Amino acid sequence: MFEFTSRVRYSECAPDYRLSLAGLVNYLQDCAVYHAEDVGRSGQQLKKEHLAWMINGWQIKALRYPEHGESITTRTWAHGFRGLEAMRNFTIKDEEGNLIACADSRWCYFDTEAGRPIRIPQSEIDAYGIEEGLEMEKAPRHIRLPKENIVEKMPFKVRTIHLDSNGHVNNEQYINMALAYLPAGIKARELRVEYLRQARLGDMLSPKFYHNGEEYIIWLEIEGQACAIMQFFIYDEDAKLLRKLEAPAAL
Repeated sequence: MFEFTSRVRYSECAPDYRLSLAGLVNYLQDCAVYHAEDVGRSGQQLKKEHLAWMINGWQIKALRYPEHGESITTRTWAHGFRGLEAMRNFTIKDEEGNLIACADSRWCYFDTEAGRPIRIPQSEIDAYGIEEGLEMEKAPRHIRLPKENIVEKMPFKVRTIHLDSNGHVNNEQYINMALAYLPAGIKARELRVEYLRQARLGDMLSPKFYHNGEEYIIWLEIEGQACAIMQFFIYDEDAKLLRKLEAPAAL
């Protein structure tokens, strides 16, 4: 398990002076990176070995969005390894220990020379250990795409600002791209993401948009094939819950 405490920065906030969803995802991602460094398996070390961890999917629940300047603690731990895939939980809590957000995620261990996932070695499992998983409702593994009432948005090209150290679009960047198509003023209560293929510099992304009451689905395609699917369940402008969600048990 690894955790770090930080204050919410102005640069991480939405216009309402609360942490943005993209900012929240970055806290989770950074915590996983710090955890890897803490156990001696940093991204730089993996890169030397032609290896990398790639995320397959997110399930994130936000009970509230912390305010600018608020002190929060982000925690992460591995709760399972199965074949080619690892499962990792996250929590974000306030100074009183109250749960702000929680997440589950799926990752694969990737051979960057072969360009494919490989079985996770025991040495990697031993480095992180396995702890008890969060008691949270498990979302379906796959997000079902709608077949009608789809709105196509203007395609755009992947640029250098979208890339991470592995040379493809960073997982948070896909989410940020999708957020541009949500109406102003709404907040996501729950986010599910499925990553299907890597987008690289120069790829042309074609956004597709679907809205049905409480649910928004936005996905990005490359040459007609989805590379990332984002599913948002939301609040309205007055933070009225549009979809009843039970808060998961906090650790």
